[in-house]
Amino acid sequence: MKNPVVTKILAIVVGIVIFIGILVIGFQLVGTRAADVEPRDVVVSNIEKNSVKISWATGVDTQAVVEYGTTPTTLNFFAPEATKGKTHTLDLTLLSPNTTYYFDIRIGDQKFDNGGVPWTFSTKNTEGSVASPTATIAPIDPAAGSTSPTPVQSLSIPDGSNGCSYTDCAVIKTNLGKGCSTQDYFLCLRKLTPTP
Repeated sequence: MKNPVVTKILAIVVGIVIFIGILVIGFQLVGTRAADVEPRDVVVSNIEKNSVKISWATGVDTQAVVEYGTTPTTLNFFAPEATKGKTHTLDLTLLSPNTTYYFDIRIGDQKFDNGGVPWTFSTKNTEGSVASPTATIAPIDPAAGSTSPTPVQSLSIPDGSNGCSYTDCAVIKTNLGKGCSTQDYFLCLRKLTPTP
């Protein structure tokens, strides 16, 4: 009863089962490997006016680069690790006092951050305390009989009616910051009619 057709079908089925088993095991190994590379327990410590220490851990030996900057979208400074390891500590130095910094951690070609946004820290100011906003309360004069607040700062937004007297967009562009604003330039561009 050795039917060659049944033998071929049985060999194909066994081959497919073995192939699927190898794929499942491969995906499990690759998935575990990727999770082991991801930084966890990221801590910023020893915050000074010109330096901080950043620490984290990984499940496997890795060597990372901390990318940092003063805005979340411009991380243009780099601090690479010297050696591979599972526990990582990196000192960022030559920082500006009283400044907020943002950073992420790059391992190989993967970039890791704090749930879609960079991690952040603020350096101390020159007096040694961490930068924080301060509020000043003005004393109220009971003789004046008024408890309305006194404005400390005012903001005026030009309506385009004063300042820039030019009508040529190229001239307005060259005079940006010298009496003409970007609002004047965009208003001029909007008034232009396209030529056929």
